[in-house]
Amino acid sequence: MTQITAIQAAPANPPIEGVRLDARLDIVVHDTMAAAEAAWRSLETHGVLTPYQRYDWVAALLAAGAEPAGRVAVAVVSDMDRPVAVLPLLVEHRYGVVRARMLGGHQSNSDWILSAPQFQPTPADLRCIFDQLARAAGGIDLISFLSQPRVWQGVANPVLALPHSPGPSNLYATAIGGTPVPYVEHRLTTKRRSNINRGRRRLEEQFGPVRLVRVDDAATLDLVQATFIEQRGARFDAMGVDNIFAKAPFTHFFRALSIASFGETRPALCVHALLAGDEIVATSWGATAGNHYSQYINSTSAGPAARYSLSGILVAELMDQLLEAGIETFDMGLGDFDYKVEWTDPQPVFDSLIPLTLKGHIAAGITKQRGALKRLIKQTPAFWNAAKATRRYVFNLRRR
Repeated sequence: MTQITAIQAAPANPPIEGVRLDARLDIVVHDTMAAAEAAWRSLETHGVLTPYQRYDWVAALLAAGAEPAGRVAVAVVSDMDRPVAVLPLLVEHRYGVVRARMLGGHQSNSDWILSAPQFQPTPADLRCIFDQLARAAGGIDLISFLSQPRVWQGVANPVLALPHSPGPSNLYATAIGGTPVPYVEHRLTTKRRSNINRGRRRLEEQFGPVRLVRVDDAATLDLVQATFIEQRGARFDAMGVDNIFAKAPFTHFFRALSIASFGETRPALCVHALLAGDEIVATSWGATAGNHYSQYINSTSAGPAARYSLSGILVAELMDQLLEAGIETFDMGLGDFDYKVEWTDPQPVFDSLIPLTLKGHIAAGITKQRGALKRLIKQTPAFWNAAKATRRYVFNLRRR
């Protein structure tokens, strides 16, 4: 059982004395990411984390200006001077309530406390950590963790021992390790496999050889990113959604992190382009951590090539490359779309709201009600279809 001892604040904060329960453990709260970088990167080498808790991913988001102004509070929990957990938070003031959430959480898929596999705190331990962190960070009313998996890399999520509720959408993931290539010959139904193979043949007949390439130079990246923005924009227009990927901070974030990841065996952001002849007909942007790959976003052409199962061909080619690179697990992120079920399984995710003060309890109650309504709408086809139709109508009105 993990116990918590004295809390050591970062230099910018006054020291805080806690109750000594286990002489091995300490918490230090840093007010910059850089101050926690060494511990963070050390823990990444053997810890349990999603790609969205990698230091490079979060640092690139902050450098691109993806987070609003707020206080950074990065808690590092150590056992005998060896880091066993990192909790990076952004502390914000909203409507009179001081809220803390995971850094980069709004631009990512799932929250998770980066930790060593053996770090399994009890609910009482977690509450002690959160209370002491809040004090060291200058006061926090509410800490939130959103869209958390129940299990990651075979390790149960300790935060879910505290009160939690279902998230609005599901996470789509599967194990792929050990599957022979071609992947589609072993994991897809005969009908779906035939459709993809037929589409590929016809695509090659009309456009030329089909191949998936990993982008590893800046000139190709610029071309692929421009094509992605165009393809994604056409898709978003049909959905009635603004193309956030055409604007800062995402344009800066994607380019900077992709370039920083060139040549890496396990890139923080990896870009693939599906070519038919000389035309880029689809793209995939994904993040890795350990032997896991998460497809963050993709795009497909809306032109003549669109009739040839482009998303299916893209993922089929991607799976083969991932398997050859030693990737064992794969996800397609949050959001319930029919095409994801062909490749992955829906997994529920959960939101945890940890109130630390009376104001935090009130804010948590309101936030839970809003989350429950959002889930009801998204998980009820009639409501969700009506919401999407309304969104398209308003989007088109704005563009007139």
